[in-house]
Amino acid sequence: MFFKGIGIFLLAAVLITGCASTPPQNPYLYTGAGLGAALGAGIGAAANHRNPWKGAAIGALLGGAAGGVAGELYGRSNPYYSSQTQGYYSSPGYSYQQPGYGSTPPYGSYN
Repeated sequence: MFFKGIGIFLLAAVLITGCASTPPQNPYLYTGAGLGAALGAGIGAAANHRNPWKGAAIGALLGGAAGGVAGELYGRSNPYYSSQTQGYYSSPGYSYQQPGYGSTPPYGSYN
C-alpha cells in the first residue's frame, strides 16, 4: 500500500512538471484537439451500443489526436496573431503619426 501511494505521487509529480515547462503551442492545436475529442467521444458512444463508455473513451482518444494534428496543420498554414501584437503599439513597418505630434514642429520651435 505504501509503494502504491508513492507511485501515484511520483506519477502526478511527473505529469505536473511535464506540463509546466512546455513551450507555447499553436492555439489551433488545442482547439482542434478539443473539438476532435468531443466529436470522437460522441461518435464512439453512438457506434458502440454494448458499452458506450468504452466507445466514447476510444473515440475521444482517436478524435483528440486527429483533431490536434489537423489543428496544428491548419495553424501552420494560417499563422495565429496573438493579442500582444495588437493594441497600442504598432507592428513593425506600419506606423501612423498624428499631425502635430511629430519629433520636429512644422514651423520652427515653440519657444
